[in-house]
Amino acid sequence: MAVVGTLTVPTGTTNKVAQSSETRNAPAKATDRASSDEETTPSDEPSPTPSPEPSPRRYSGVSAKVIKLRKSDWTDVWLVTLTHRGQSNFIVSPLDARGAEQSSIVNEIGIYKGSVLLNEDEGTETAALKIDADGKWTVTLKPISKARQWTGAGLTGRGDDVVIVNPPSAGLTTVNARHSGSSNFIVDAYTESSRENLVNEIGSWRGEVPLPDGTILVTVHADGVWSFKKS
Repeated sequence: MAVVGTLTVPTGTTNKVAQSSETRNAPAKATDRASSDEETTPSDEPSPTPSPEPSPRRYSGVSAKVIKLRKSDWTDVWLVTLTHRGQSNFIVSPLDARGAEQSSIVNEIGIYKGSVLLNEDEGTETAALKIDADGKWTVTLKPISKARQWTGAGLTGRGDDVVIVNPPSAGLTTVNARHSGSSNFIVDAYTESSRENLVNEIGSWRGEVPLPDGTILVTVHADGVWSFKKS
């Protein structure tokens, strides 16, 4: 099961993975007449205080490096924004607590700028990031609530990106997608409890695909300019 963690959108609502809409929207249970006539008093228990979002973690360097993350950050779901100014490989791979290398989150050649997810799969733990580069690079970890917002019908971008669908999709929604590039064009949609691949092509592509009901997040892996339009 894919996990996107707790996603707070600007409206103040919180989408939490695996929380059913039936539970969130269930009506309050009716009380009997006798209890409704009794005087009620405010509870002495304080309201729970939401946990503050972590501040961004920014790292930079030149050439190969292993970034050791704070232990408190190992299991959080992160939006990772990366840049590289070089001519050769730029590969970023998570390492678990035992130092075992996991599937790379970025594997490109030359100049790079983009955003990807880290720890989006349930049970994932990242203790460090292994950087393979020949030029200057930056890596910034941010809460996924800081991702770009898709609020209207259309959206455009270039390269890898992570986008919050605000409001989440409802009912039958389709997306007309375009990509102008020479490499992979992969688009995934995340609901509160699942992940679904929408597009997996190479090179320039255009087509229409359904957007799953309740989509709250979309990730794009691309090397060129892309566009989406909901209908």
